[in-house]
Amino acid sequence: MSARRQLSFDDLGTPLAEATLVVVDLETTGTDPAADAITEIGAVKVRGGEVLGEFRTFVDPERPIPAYIASLTGITDAAVAEAPSIRTVLPMFLDFAGDAALVAHNARFDIGFLSAQAAACEITWPRPRVLDTLALARTVFRRDEVRDHRLSTLARHVGAGITPDHRALSDARATVDVLHAIIERLGPSGASTLEDLGTAHRRASPVQLRKKHLAEDVPPVPGVYQFLDAQGAVLYVGTSRNVRSRVRTYFTAAETRRKVLDMLPRAESVRVIECATATEASIRELRIIGREKPPSNRHGLHPEKAHWLRLGPGTQGLRTARLAKPEQDGSAQIGPLSSRHDAEPLRGLLTDAVMGRGAALDSPGRALPGGGHRERIRRAMTEDPTEVLDHVAGRLRSHVGAGRYEEAEKLRRLALAFLTAARRASRLRALAEVPLLIAARPSTEAVIGGRGWELLAVRHGRFSGTTLVAAGKDPLPFARSLAMTGLGEAELAAPLCQGYHQEAEILLGWLEAEGVRTVLVEGTWQVPARARFDAEHLAQRFAATADAAEA
Repeated sequence: MSARRQLSFDDLGTPLAEATLVVVDLETTGTDPAADAITEIGAVKVRGGEVLGEFRTFVDPERPIPAYIASLTGITDAAVAEAPSIRTVLPMFLDFAGDAALVAHNARFDIGFLSAQAAACEITWPRPRVLDTLALARTVFRRDEVRDHRLSTLARHVGAGITPDHRALSDARATVDVLHAIIERLGPSGASTLEDLGTAHRRASPVQLRKKHLAEDVPPVPGVYQFLDAQGAVLYVGTSRNVRSRVRTYFTAAETRRKVLDMLPRAESVRVIECATATEASIRELRIIGREKPPSNRHGLHPEKAHWLRLGPGTQGLRTARLAKPEQDGSAQIGPLSSRHDAEPLRGLLTDAVMGRGAALDSPGRALPGGGHRERIRRAMTEDPTEVLDHVAGRLRSHVGAGRYEEAEKLRRLALAFLTAARRASRLRALAEVPLLIAARPSTEAVIGGRGWELLAVRHGRFSGTTLVAAGKDPLPFARSLAMTGLGEAELAAPLCQGYHQEAEILLGWLEAEGVRTVLVEGTWQVPARARFDAEHLAQRFAATADAAEA
C-alpha cells in the first residue's frame, strides 16, 4: 500500500495571495442589531495587497439618529434623508462582495448587523467566511506592545495611511492596513492560506489531520459533495461553487461544528457531483438530503413534512393541515408555518379580525356583510390582508396607549407570522400553477467567452434544468432544448409545492433577482407582489390609526 502524500498548507486552503477579501465597516444608530439600523456602509475589496474596488453609501435608517451618535459620526438625519433603504443597499453590497471573505474589526458587530438586516428584508445571507481583525490583533499584538486593540490604536501602531474617524469607508481603509500588518506578522509562523488566517489561534484536531487525505482528489468545480462511510452510506451533504476549496476546510481548524467533527471519524471517502450552476447544486443538495436522510444534516431532512393553516371548502372552518390541497373548491391555505404551534394563534387572529373578539368561525346565524365571513377570511389569506391588519393595528394602538407593551409585542409578532405564512403561500401558489417557465439572468458563473446568461427551467415549482449561454448567442435555442428536459418533474407536481417547498423557494429567489427575463412560458407567470403581505403594510395601517385619532 503506497503512502499517502502529506498535504502542504497550500493544499489545505486558499493561498492568501489569491484570496479576495472585502473589509467592511458600518455606522449604525446603536449597538443592537435587532432594534437599531445601519446608517452607512463602507467596504474595500483587496487581493494580494492590491485594492480592487471600494463601496460606500449612506443608508436611510428609517428612524431618527440619536444625538450622541450623530455627534460621534457626523451622520445626521439630514445626511441620510435622501439615502436608499437597507432593502436597496444590502443586495448592492452583497453583489460587490461576491464570494469574497468578509473582514471587520470586531466582526460580531458588523456581520451581526448585516445578517440581521438580511433576515429582516428576507434576503438570503450567503454565510461568507468571516475574519475578525480584533481577534487576530489580540493574538499578534500583545499588551506590552499596544495599550489596547481599538482600531485607532492599531492603525497608529502599524502606521496606517489613514486615521479612523468613525466613518465607514475611512475605518474600512484603516482596517485594511491593520489586516496587512497582521498577515505580515503571521507569515513566518506558516499562516499562508485564508483558512490559516481565520484560525491563527487554533489547531486542527487529530481526526482532521488523520482524515485530510480525503480531500486530495476533490476537483475544483461547482457542485455537491457527499461524505461517505465505509459502506458507501451518505453521512453529510454540502454544496459549494468550488468543492475542492470547501472540502479542504473541513480538515483545518476553521471547521469547529460539532456535527462535522463527529462525522469525520466515520468518513472514508468524498463523492462529488459537478453542477453547471450554484442553483442546480443547491437543488441537488436538497434532494439528496431529503432522499438519503444523512445523520449529520439537519435542514431539509423532511421536506414532505409541513404544516399549513387551511380554510376548508363549503361550511368547513380553519384547521391545521399536513398536506396542501387544490384550492379550486373555494378552500385556501397559508404556510408552510414555522411550527405547528403557530396554527391555533393564527386561527384566532383571523376569526377575531373578521367576526369579532372571541367569536367562533361558522357560528350559526352569524351573517356578515361583504360576501360573508368565509369569503372575507379567504380574501385575507390569499389576496388582501388589510382587514386583518386594521384589526391588529387598532389593538396595537390600544395596548400601546395603555402601556401594555409586552402584549403589543406579542400581537405584533403574531401578525408578522400571519403575513409571512400568507406571503410564502402566495409565492408558492403562483409558481406551482405554471406548467413550464424558462427564464434567463446575467450569469455569475464562468462562461466560455466571458460574461453570459444562466438559463433556468422550472415545472410547477420544481427544478427542471439549467444551462449557461455565452454572451452574444441567442438563448432561445438553448431554452427550447431545456423545454425538452425534465418532463418527469411535472408528474411530481403538487399544490403550493407541497413536499418540495424548500426547493421552490430557492427557485423563487432566483426568479426575483435583478435582471431576470422570461424566455419561454406555458400558462401564466407573474412574480407575486410582496407589498400586500409585507411588514411595511402593517406599519402603514398602524400609522393610520394615529392619523384617525388626531382627526
